[in-house]
Amino acid sequence: MDNKLWTAILISALLILPCSSPAQEQGQEQGAKQGKIQIGNLKVIPSFTGEAVWDDNIYLKNGDESLNTPATSYKKVSDWIYHAKPGLLLNLTLPERGYVNLGYNGDFAFYQDQSKNNWKNNSGLFDFAYNAPGGLIAGVKNVFTAAEDPFGSANNYAIGTLKERWNNDLNTRLGFRFSENFRSIAYYNFYKQAYKDITDSTQDYLYNEFGIGIEARFMPKTWGFLRYYYGAQDFYTYTALTPQATDSDFTYHRALTGVTWDVAAKLQGELNVGYQWKSYDHKTDAFGRPRNEVNDWIAATSVIWSVTDTTRLALILKRALRDTGSASNEYFIDTGIGASLRQTFLTKFTAHMGLNYSINDYNTPITTSSDKRSDKNYSLMAGLNYQIRDWLGVDVGYKYNKKESNDRINEFQDNQFSAAVNLVY
Repeated sequence: MDNKLWTAILISALLILPCSSPAQEQGQEQGAKQGKIQIGNLKVIPSFTGEAVWDDNIYLKNGDESLNTPATSYKKVSDWIYHAKPGLLLNLTLPERGYVNLGYNGDFAFYQDQSKNNWKNNSGLFDFAYNAPGGLIAGVKNVFTAAEDPFGSANNYAIGTLKERWNNDLNTRLGFRFSENFRSIAYYNFYKQAYKDITDSTQDYLYNEFGIGIEARFMPKTWGFLRYYYGAQDFYTYTALTPQATDSDFTYHRALTGVTWDVAAKLQGELNVGYQWKSYDHKTDAFGRPRNEVNDWIAATSVIWSVTDTTRLALILKRALRDTGSASNEYFIDTGIGASLRQTFLTKFTAHMGLNYSINDYNTPITTSSDKRSDKNYSLMAGLNYQIRDWLGVDVGYKYNKKESNDRINEFQDNQFSAAVNLVY
């Protein structure tokens, strides 16, 4: 790992200790203002966003047309993209116990010139949390998403290309609070992904994960935790090129430790780091290339720091091992850090900006060299919100993305300028 990145991560984690993404922050800020339609403990919260985006590189190409082949073009194409984003949240409060949320979010994208790229995403949410006076802790969260966008998935598959797929993420917990300062929680998580086209079958997977953790309060609103997880991922769609006997199925063990905070604390989220042991079921892929065990440190830190009522800082630290698909022995280690700031001024204006940097280190060499592939990803976001009414706001924003790679085919730069109208009632 790059020493400069390691130093930056340590300094940021120790000195800044803030966190989360701009979208998460904005959602929390709006949450305090929404819910004008209320029946007893039930809130009905409709929302709608209309957005116009000018994107100078909609296919995320590097612009070097000398790399063209009969099947592939690297030409940069720009276009206007118009989004309609409806939403609905039903929030039932269980006084002094918890809540139940049912939600829907849609995103319908229309391209001005490249209309063949029009796409739509729809997602549904069920979120239940319960804390009984006797000590019982229970929670279920399920998010189902039907997507056909060009944003790919966490392993960078087919970024810039329109792909239709669906995902289901289920997270459950069941525990007991033994005292005001000690609790234990068991976890079960299930994730599934399925692509529509058989040519994308190497991305179809499901996995089950079981875990147990203990948490102890060592400050009024601060908890330390230890957690252990065991899981298995199965790739379940097979073709002539991806036989079951050589796919990338694996099992893993994860041990995590960190700090979490109560909802009312100035710090929210988790400072979460640990170690993972990963073992593949099949020692070679379909081409006879070896698969080795992968043991490395991991992180899933996302912390928000409410410095004042008008200033909010955020930090994200991530590190994960990601397989590129079921057909090969290729994987990469994804290490990244991000920081963001939201500042409200003159009561109704909020400025926000964010920076993210990550490195993807692959275990396999690029096709034109013996060097292993390595990508560096940069992202910058900035914007301004004007809240005309508590239910009506407008946004303008800019986003810059860049990928540098020693495999030049994968490089790109992308600039996006946006304007939006947001209604949350």
